[in-house]
Amino acid sequence: MKRLPDSDRKKRFMKTGLPIMLGIAWAPIIWILVIPLLTPVLFTLTGSWPVTQGGVLLIVLFVTYLLLKVFMRLGTKFYSNNQ
Repeated sequence: MKRLPDSDRKKRFMKTGLPIMLGIAWAPIIWILVIPLLTPVLFTLTGSWPVTQGGVLLIVLFVTYLLLKVFMRLGTKFYSNNQ
């Protein structure tokens, strides 16, 4: 990468940038999985589609955050064992 010539800057970018890109990539997949599972239940509870979609959005963001935390914790576990 021309923008990150030294290895320390590359490592810092990979530690911070990769989880963000992973979250952006996985959020639509999680959205697709959550919609058919929880939308009928949330719609019967609220009776409003905008409120239902807002609830689904919050659930997707929370699940994505939890998965990123799990992956980051697993990554640091494996990374620390290799050294």
